[in-house]
Amino acid sequence: MRRSVVFFLLALGLILGACRSTTAQSTVPAAEDTSPATSTTLPEPAPATTTSIAAEPAFPVTVETDQGPVTLPQRPDRIVSLSATHTEMLYAVGAGPQVVATDLFSNYPPQAELTPKLDAFSFSIEEVAAQDPDLVILAFDFQGEADALAALEIPFLLLGPPATLEGALQQHLVVGAATGHGEAAEALVEEVSAGVAEIIEAATPYAGTTIFHEVDETLFSATSGSFIGDLYGRLGFVNIADAAGVDGPFPQLTAEFVVDQDPEFIFLADAGFGVTPESVAERPGWDTISAVAEDNVVALDGDIAGRWGPRTVDLLGSIYRAVLVGSQ
Repeated sequence: MRRSVVFFLLALGLILGACRSTTAQSTVPAAEDTSPATSTTLPEPAPATTTSIAAEPAFPVTVETDQGPVTLPQRPDRIVSLSATHTEMLYAVGAGPQVVATDLFSNYPPQAELTPKLDAFSFSIEEVAAQDPDLVILAFDFQGEADALAALEIPFLLLGPPATLEGALQQHLVVGAATGHGEAAEALVEEVSAGVAEIIEAATPYAGTTIFHEVDETLFSATSGSFIGDLYGRLGFVNIADAAGVDGPFPQLTAEFVVDQDPEFIFLADAGFGVTPESVAERPGWDTISAVAEDNVVALDGDIAGRWGPRTVDLLGSIYRAVLVGSQ
């Protein structure tokens, strides 16, 4: 069941990648989304509201979402999160006490597991409404969620998967401002930015390292046009998926292509589904790949690798340490 959900999420990513430019307004200003992936200096976070969030804003507050501006008349005290990524953001900025329900995959921080659970992939407006929410946060709108919430006049934020680190950081600011925790969100973004910059600087000697990021064992991968691909690019790594010439941020590669590209490191985002360095080595012809021959096949924490939340520094750090150790 969990495996089928991953495949479904991947399909959504492909669709969103193709349709992202058609949204009313991007959560991230275009100038930020197109910044070079290898930049080692992150821009100053832009305000997420129509008023400065240097000090806690008085409500009403207007924030930008994937469907345009949303105005919240007062601080929400009953928040439903239908996205594990945004659940992490809510707790990280201090809005945890306001969260009354989360999706089935919201397993971090531990407090989130204690909340009532809703199945975001079998959306029921009745179940959501039963929580009496004054704010719902979504990462996807593929079952008519937005229309259903709007019909019941339930405020919601649609914040889909970003293509860059800046896009992810901007969502932290939006979540903070929308929940009355703007100062905490700004501090969190500064902390994450500093941690990322430190790792990028440390990784400079390993620029040019070739990598393959495996989303699942059918060889879907992620190009530099995806959030995880953007992180690899910031480390200076060369992502073999970029050379596949396939449209969309999540192309499905062939085994022959991966073998021919001969990546120096393979990162497994599907390790939680039983894929191991040993099983990768058993694939026909893969024993000739440098990453396999040098024992540089790395299992990632699938939860962190599949989210764009406050644990991004942990993800980036685990990738850097793997390359550091594997290159010695």
